Amino acid sequence: MNGLEKIKKFLEEIKDEDVIFKLHFYERTADRPISEELVRRSIKNTTNLLKAEEQPARRFEENKYKLWIKLSNKYCLVLVIVIKGKTLYIITGWNSDTKWLKK
Repeated sequence: MNGLEKIKKFLEEIKDEDVIFKLHFYERTADRPISEELVRRSIKNTTNLLKAEEQPARRFEENKYKLWIKLSNKYCLVLVIVIKGKTLYIITGWNSDTKWLKK
């Protein structure tokens, strides 16, 4: 099973109470057209998960990823997440034009 498939399986099985939004997410969404509800809905719909890029984590027991989730033909939701055990931390997120994903 590759990395993208592992992420999809984790997102499909996660419970709502195990998704935690960090303060940084709320600080940034004041300037961005995304919401907690949009993120919760998008992470459950794993068929729209286009790409998962592993990033260096701060702690040994954590796995950090940058995810691209298709919102429409023009826009993607980009999320930076950390997985620690059975908990998913949403660090930040933003909308991105899909043209950037193709480059």
